Amino acid sequence: SNEYKSYLSVDKMSYRRRGVDTKRRRLEQDDFRGQFHHRAAAGELSSADEDYRKNQEPVLPSRVIQINNAEELTEDDIRSAVEVFGEIRGVVSPTRDTFLIEYANMDSSQAMHQHSENHGFLIRYISPEIKFGAGQDLPSAMTAFQNAKTVTSANHVLQFNVTKPMYPITTEVLYTIVSPHGRVLRIVIHNRTPEIVEALVEFDNISGAENCKAAIDGADIYAGCCTLDVKFSKAQSLNVYKNDDDTCDYTDINPAIAAKQRSSRDFREPEDRRLVRNNGGRPPPRSGPLASGGPPPPQPHPGNNYNNGGEQRVLMVHGLDTKMNPERLFNLLCMYGDVNKIKFLTTKKGVALVEMKNMFGADNAQKFLNRVKVLGSSISVSHSKHREVGIFGPLGKCDDGTDALQIFAEGRYLRFRTRAKASKNRIVEPSKILQFYALPTTVDENWLLKLLEDNDCPTPNSISMHKSDICSSGLLEYDNTEEAVDTVAIANHLTGTLPSESKRYCLKLAFTGRRVMPDTPVEDSTKSGGDDD
Repeated sequence: SNEYKSYLSVDKMSYRRRGVDTKRRRLEQDDFRGQFHHRAAAGELSSADEDYRKNQEPVLPSRVIQINNAEELTEDDIRSAVEVFGEIRGVVSPTRDTFLIEYANMDSSQAMHQHSENHGFLIRYISPEIKFGAGQDLPSAMTAFQNAKTVTSANHVLQFNVTKPMYPITTEVLYTIVSPHGRVLRIVIHNRTPEIVEALVEFDNISGAENCKAAIDGADIYAGCCTLDVKFSKAQSLNVYKNDDDTCDYTDINPAIAAKQRSSRDFREPEDRRLVRNNGGRPPPRSGPLASGGPPPPQPHPGNNYNNGGEQRVLMVHGLDTKMNPERLFNLLCMYGDVNKIKFLTTKKGVALVEMKNMFGADNAQKFLNRVKVLGSSISVSHSKHREVGIFGPLGKCDDGTDALQIFAEGRYLRFRTRAKASKNRIVEPSKILQFYALPTTVDENWLLKLLEDNDCPTPNSISMHKSDICSSGLLEYDNTEEAVDTVAIANHLTGTLPSESKRYCLKLAFTGRRVMPDTPVEDSTKSGGDDD
């Protein structure tokens, strides 16, 4: 119900924007719990209380511990804080603010859970939520987490985020693509920027919203742009005061007139769309018809359900060495596009499936990493017939003991999350000269050299380091491209703590495309790497 959601299901991002910390959220939840017990004693439970009762059903003890509200923490932070309770078999982060930890035995997980209940739990001055996972091991807990997230968030109102909006997005454009999946009541476009258009679409029932989300989430309205990110919204109804390009109430429109208008509308290809095709694939300037509105999108082609826009965003990678794992493969792929999931096939040694965020990342990775030699083995990268990488069934382990399936969709090292981040990346072929950045200003060349040696990386021929007011960056030169690629696979995103300062660091690497070292040091550490977190 609305009352329960207003107390317990507050959007975490809006809380951060208002500067409210975890302690305040817990105080509000405790206040609701107190009111609940008072009404229960008086026999006056509301529908919100019934929702609360269902969500408070006890979870059976498990070897898996789930940690929520941990977006600002890293896996190293989590491991160092919880390993005191016993041996850890694995750690998985299904979302940016959630970690699943599997202990070797039940006693360890129960000891941690009991400690959290009695004394609270503090990790780097952050107090996350601690509870048992919904499964007895990581694969079952991961499946239960994904299923619960899907089921509990279902609603008849959808949130649309349209990225790369090269063409006008109006209520009629959205109505054209969502109306085949259910009866639409209202559409509200509430935010427009050059990077994204945000809108809400209200259906008359949950079934229509679920059908729409399943059919068009991840699709492109136009080929190569206007990409749809569809989620269930927490809103229960939309308020519309006028019908125009930003808001429209379809319950107030005469159905006969609306049907006649839609049937007589000309769905020709927009002029700007033709300009793109005739201009070598480059978008036209924002002027003319584009700036003044323009026509709605063309009708979907028969049989096209908009599922991922027909994109080939899943890659098949062959020839992987036994020393490779999903994290090392991600370290290479992240420079060409955002990665959703990587799954090493335990039934086929040296083979992995990679699900990229979109077809551009997949195309870049296939173009620049195919036939590249990594850790002594030449890999083959090709497009797969799969539409996505599944997370069901036995997942298994890699040869080095790490999880064969890892999810990166909400990770902190994605370099193309926004247009601003993506613009900082140079998409180039692997080269023997690497750029490093985001290191503390207190480190020097000898420290970096020792860090690489301690992690069994090839030794660079030379290091050029530049220090700014906020970080250290520079270049690493190797004998050949193969050694540079091996270094990226092993050392990209290496994290740790400087012993002398107790200050954390994260080494970030990027290919430069250079063949020779420049005469002067590189002073701008943001031009080759999009992840500046």
